[in-house]
Amino acid sequence: MAGTKGKERVWEIDFLRGLLILYMIFMHLMYDLQYFYNINVNYDGGILHISRILFAPLFIIISGISTAFSRNSFRRGIIVFLVAMGLTLVTYIANRELFIVFGILHFMGIWMMISPLVKKLPTIWIFVLCGIFIVISRIIPNIKVTHNYLFMLGLYNSSFKSLDYYPLLEYGWAFLLGMGLSRIFYKEKKSVFPFTIKSRFINFIGRNSLYVYVVHQPIILLLLNPIMKILN
Repeated sequence: MAGTKGKERVWEIDFLRGLLILYMIFMHLMYDLQYFYNINVNYDGGILHISRILFAPLFIIISGISTAFSRNSFRRGIIVFLVAMGLTLVTYIANRELFIVFGILHFMGIWMMISPLVKKLPTIWIFVLCGIFIVISRIIPNIKVTHNYLFMLGLYNSSFKSLDYYPLLEYGWAFLLGMGLSRIFYKEKKSVFPFTIKSRFINFIGRNSLYVYVVHQPIILLLLNPIMKILN
């Protein structure tokens, strides 16, 4: 969710991030319909399930690429992490049994704070680290523990619950891959395409993805409530 301002912005990064945010809004709408209003949209199966598996890595890869354009990734990471902790507090107040313990914003905030250290590495070592994290992502789910102290890393037992969960080790490869790709395709911090797709709405969503992420779910629920009452 990091980005640039003004003339330095690369349109395809904003555009793709905007599309992914719109997809996320759609998926949360489907989740709300199924779990809050008992409308079977097959959220946990079929094309929705497959697309969910692809969504998170793509979104994280884009965030990794975006660190190449950020003037201060560490500061941006602190902001994102503080927003994430705010969502943890709000969801905890709403439902103490199931709330966001460590979601995608927590994940991204910490990786953004780590990214200045990764930027000091040669490109080849970033990809080596990415490969190591891919291996780790396959191993972590098979490690059994009796406690939840290391839930941020992806180590937890059956008692752990989180409304949204993206552990640092399991998805770290995607962020590193994005950082590596930025070294290849965005050395000059310019668009790699000879054309521009002009969509003010989608690019606006992409440029303001953090704000949209924070407000979209309350807005969905506020709109759904009267609509569902009318339909029923």
